[in-house]
Amino acid sequence: MRYFNLTHRTSDWTVPAFMERVSTVPVGEGVTDLSERYPHLRDRGPELSEYATLFAIRRLLQESWPDGTAPEDEPMVGISHYRRYAVTEPVGKPSFVYGLVTAEEFEQLPNQLFVPPPKTILMPAPFDLGMPVVTQYGVAHVTRDLLHFMGIAVDLGVVDGRAVSHFLGQNVMIAAPTTGVFPAEWLVLVLEALESVVDAFEATVAVPHEGYQRRALGFCCERLHSLLTASLVARWPEDKLIATRPVVVSEEETYTDGG
Repeated sequence: MRYFNLTHRTSDWTVPAFMERVSTVPVGEGVTDLSERYPHLRDRGPELSEYATLFAIRRLLQESWPDGTAPEDEPMVGISHYRRYAVTEPVGKPSFVYGLVTAEEFEQLPNQLFVPPPKTILMPAPFDLGMPVVTQYGVAHVTRDLLHFMGIAVDLGVVDGRAVSHFLGQNVMIAAPTTGVFPAEWLVLVLEALESVVDAFEATVAVPHEGYQRRALGFCCERLHSLLTASLVARWPEDKLIATRPVVVSEEETYTDGG
C-alpha cells in the first residue's frame, strides 16, 4: 500500500519510513515536489490548502496504473498531513476533535498505529459541530462560497441535491476527511470530482479573498469531501471500518488551526 505524507515545510519530527513525503512546493531533501511534474498545481496551496497536493497525488496514482484501475494487490491508499495523522486507536491529549502529541511522543508511536488491517478504511471519527454545517461554515468563513460550491457539485452530477440539503442542515461532519486509508480507486474518483468542481467554481463565481479566507476552495472541498466520505462509509462493511480521533503533532496545550 502506498502511504503519502502531505507537507509544505520541513518538520521537527521523523515521519514513519513507509510514508512518501510529497508537496507542491520546494521543501527540501526527502520530500518529492510534485509541482515539477504538475506545474499548474505549483503554489496553489494558499487557495486549495492540502488539496493542491492531493490533486497531484491523484494524477500520480492514475499514471502508475497501466490499465487505469488500482492493482488488486494494492486496493487501498494512505494519506497523512504534515502534522495530522489518522490512527487505529485514540492516543494523545484530547483537544477539539484531535489527540495532541509532542514531536518526541509522535516518534515513539508504533507504525501499526497508522495502518489498518487489509481492505479496512481508517478515517477520522465524525463529530458534532453543535450547529448545522452551513451555520458553522458561515461563522468561520463566507457562506456564499460554500453554497455556490455545492450548487456546482449538484449541477455537475458529483452529488445529489437532496444529499447536499441533508448534509448542510445536519450538525455532523468529518474533519480532515483527507486523512486516513481509503480505497484507492474511490479516492481517485473523489479527487477528480472535487477538482472538476474547483475548476468550474473558479471559472464562474469565484471572488477574491484575503488572509485566512483565501483558502475558501480548500474549506469548501473539505465539506464536500466529508459528504462523499459519509456516502462511502454508509455502504462499507462495519467490520472493515475504523473511525477514531486523529493525532496532531503539537507542542501546544490545546489545538490551534494552521501550520
